[in-house]
Amino acid sequence: MKNFCSIASILVIISLLLVTAGCTQAPPATPTPAGSPDSFTVAPSPTTASLSNETMVAFVKEAVAYAKTHDKNATLREFSDKNGSFVRGTLYIYAYDFDGVTLAHPFNPEKIGMSRLDEQDALGTLFITNLRNAAQSGSGFVEFSYINPAHNSTVEKKLGYVEKVNEDWWLGSGIYFGPVTAPARKAPATSAEIKDYVDNAAAYATKNGKEMALAAFNNRTGPFVTGDVYVYALDYNGTARALPFQPEQVGTSFLTKTDSAGKPYTATEIQLAREGGGYILYHYPEPADNTSSNLKISYVRPVDDTYWIGAGIYTTEDRLIDTGLKAFVNEAKAIAKTNGRDKAVAEFNNLNGSFIKSDLYIFAYDNNGTVLAWPYRPDQIGINRINATDPAGTGHVRAFIDTAKNGGGMVDYYSVNPATNTTQLKISYVTDIDGTWMLGSGRYLEPGPVILSP
Repeated sequence: MKNFCSIASILVIISLLLVTAGCTQAPPATPTPAGSPDSFTVAPSPTTASLSNETMVAFVKEAVAYAKTHDKNATLREFSDKNGSFVRGTLYIYAYDFDGVTLAHPFNPEKIGMSRLDEQDALGTLFITNLRNAAQSGSGFVEFSYINPAHNSTVEKKLGYVEKVNEDWWLGSGIYFGPVTAPARKAPATSAEIKDYVDNAAAYATKNGKEMALAAFNNRTGPFVTGDVYVYALDYNGTARALPFQPEQVGTSFLTKTDSAGKPYTATEIQLAREGGGYILYHYPEPADNTSSNLKISYVRPVDDTYWIGAGIYTTEDRLIDTGLKAFVNEAKAIAKTNGRDKAVAEFNNLNGSFIKSDLYIFAYDNNGTVLAWPYRPDQIGINRINATDPAGTGHVRAFIDTAKNGGGMVDYYSVNPATNTTQLKISYVTDIDGTWMLGSGRYLEPGPVILSP
């Protein structure tokens, strides 16, 4: 009987050890809700994660024990001290109450006192909410993405372990286990989609703070890079803060840079951002084309009063000038060649004539820059505007004439849209008539369904 009891005792001890060891293993990754465009699952490597997970769990348990035996305020100060006893390499302790308010954080002290339940990680996961929910159950593991201070604040995948201290607050820590990679997504292809892309990035930045946002924007394999489309960020002095395909340019000024056509694109973008946002057309190196300088249309907008962001689609002139606009201009050209300048110009200036079609109308200049036709501005007829510039400083009238002389084509510039009373990007198609005058028409670029990418 004595021998049987000894054997039974040994078996009980072994069982307890096995159960305890099992509690320190990270569970398989839980998928995010089905249908989410940013859903993904990651399973830590069992050969490398087990020891790290055990260390992390032991670290959190040590911190919980410390919290239960020390004054709360003193404990929170210790957890928030980046040089304190609860920062060990990449391991550190963070603390929250059950409303999601940050109580202690050694690397994000600016978050202390703020509720972060609505904050998303780089892939759109409500990671603080998920951590809080695990803590409400007593303890648990949660996967998310977060800035790694040991790797130059790069956003990486992280496995967090949390434990409840008492009914008022909880704490946790985490281990990093690889770069964040976004799932394959459809790249934005229209003016509406690129604006939505930038607006979503701005919303992420507002929720998660500037440091987290810039780290995510700079991540070449992260959620803000989709094919050739990526989010870039600059401050209002023109200094680059995020350029995932040109990391060597981060920290340099783009304020005085011009594209291959001489357009000061960053200065124009800053002006647009200060006014709330807008589109810009310019030439810029394309990652997929060995960084050749290609035509790009971007949408930019402010995030706050310290920086702004943008993203663009590489495009072509043929995609920007739709067939309806080109046909409208060619029809006017045929009328001008058949009826002569005087009769044609009279028809173009007639508000009840055949060349007022919805938002389209014909404008015309002689090659000296004198206005011949502008139906909505009869006061400008006969005025020489060769030196006129748009709000961005572009000499668009001279560009009309030069482009028409060289065979015709596209001219982009900024103009006040009478329908919205705001300054917007306008893309016009112009053509020469007989070597002495030209005509054209254009559309404002607005968020819409027109496909811009090849």
